Amino acid sequence: MTTQVETGWSAAMVRTAAFLAAGVGLLAIGSWVNLRPALRSRDATSETAVGKPLFPDLSDASKAASLEIVFFDEDTATLSPFKVVKSGGVWVLPSHQNYPADAKDQLAAAATELVDRPIVDLVSTSPGDHELYGVKEPDADKVAVGETGVGQLVEIRDASGNKLARLVIGKEFERPRAADPAGRTLRYVRRAGQDPVYLAELDTAKFTTQFGDWIEKDLLKISPWDVTRLLIDDSTCSYDVDPGSGLVVSQDRTSRIELAYDDKDAAWSLVKLEDFSKQGEAEETELAPDEQLASDRLNDLKNALGDLTIVDVVRKPTGLSADLKANEQFTGDQEAVLSLAQRGFFPFRSGEILSSSGETVVGMKDGVEYLLRFGNPTTVAGGGGPDEATADSGGRYLFVMARLNEGLLDPPELKPLPELPDDQAADKQAADKTEAADAAAEGGKTEGDAPAEEKAAGEGAEADADGEPDAATALAAAEAAEAKAQEALEERRRIEQENRRAQEAYDDKLAAARKRVQELNNRFADWYYVVSDSEYAKIRLGRADVIETKPAEEAPESPAEPAS
Repeated sequence: MTTQVETGWSAAMVRTAAFLAAGVGLLAIGSWVNLRPALRSRDATSETAVGKPLFPDLSDASKAASLEIVFFDEDTATLSPFKVVKSGGVWVLPSHQNYPADAKDQLAAAATELVDRPIVDLVSTSPGDHELYGVKEPDADKVAVGETGVGQLVEIRDASGNKLARLVIGKEFERPRAADPAGRTLRYVRRAGQDPVYLAELDTAKFTTQFGDWIEKDLLKISPWDVTRLLIDDSTCSYDVDPGSGLVVSQDRTSRIELAYDDKDAAWSLVKLEDFSKQGEAEETELAPDEQLASDRLNDLKNALGDLTIVDVVRKPTGLSADLKANEQFTGDQEAVLSLAQRGFFPFRSGEILSSSGETVVGMKDGVEYLLRFGNPTTVAGGGGPDEATADSGGRYLFVMARLNEGLLDPPELKPLPELPDDQAADKQAADKTEAADAAAEGGKTEGDAPAEEKAAGEGAEADADGEPDAATALAAAEAAEAKAQEALEERRRIEQENRRAQEAYDDKLAAARKRVQELNNRFADWYYVVSDSEYAKIRLGRADVIETKPAEEAPESPAEPAS
């Protein structure tokens, strides 16, 4: 028996529901068909990629011969490439005329950051998600003003130009702080030229494009504690170009101040002060009664020298001598001379080089002197990364050279040598001793007589009939004289040895200073350096900065008048 249940649905409604169900089914099937390749790709990629290195071919950082970093400035739609390459076994910066990239820690860190770097997770396989995760490739032919989601490209190649790694680094993966107790920084990343987006742990600071991060920024490499002398030339120079005579330089000198620092007393002293008239004539003067040295400013200068950092470099024209002096051939090269003059340095045939903003000579305990010539102002491009300022800032050209000043070294303390008996006296002493010994042997000794030595050491020697000392006394005197001469000779030899050691120690210091000067000038030879305006203000002092007015003495308080 069949039981019928009243549903309240008409036949038309049933047919409509059937059609709808069929349509939904077809849509589901279509969606599955469309998604199936992506899902298959995701599954396959997950199984084979997660936990494995991003770049299997990059297993040895020593194979890296170039590192290029490119980031995109969304505001200006400009790409900023930065490259470090190995040339002749040395890492250099092509963007700065192959200046040595001698920040070894930075190089090692950047080169190894991608070595065996594992994939943490697969995020997407769809190209449409690249903008969302910030991993669009910074390609000059594809990006435009207003473009968003463009990442940072890091490319490593070997010596043959083969690409060992090309990675686009995107946004940071945001997650609750407690999600990863280790505090790792995860980034969305993508192998350039491939669609999948991954998560990987990266320290993006290793891929900085700041010039200062890739070089040895400590320009002078000195300790402020070793500064013992300062010579400040407070002057300015300007120039004109005369069609007939060439460069015409005018110098305006204010003062020349020589100072010494005693680290035992931690105090500055004035060695010499010269003021210059408008005609350029020097007159040696002294501090006025109400003047004193500005010790705080001088200490700031000393400390700033130890912290002096490079913000930019420019290659000099070739032709300066090994000691960084101008020679006749160099001064005859108008292009080279003009290159220096435009930056505030003026070479002369005598070898001297004047500077537009004066000089400071820094004397060190080891005998090395640094000559800092201050040139013209310039601008320094700031920035170098998406999170860094891009505005230009002020800087100052600096021409640096080193030289030896033996006067900075304490001379060896050589003791005077004691005098020795002359040859005739020494021969006579030896002959007297021999003669006395022979006489004593011929005379013999009588029974009960005391030895000759005891008699000589007792009440004194007896004289013979002619009043001459007897043989024993003469022998004792000769032996005493010989012992004294031998003692003097040994003392002389001891002092000679001490003097020799002191001289050798001084000569070693001189040799070390000469070697240091050569090493420094080899480093300084090819470059103008640029320092920031703030550091320039600390190391370039004038008379008004070095000498200050003494503070007024406080007047004693008047005693209070008694109340009437």
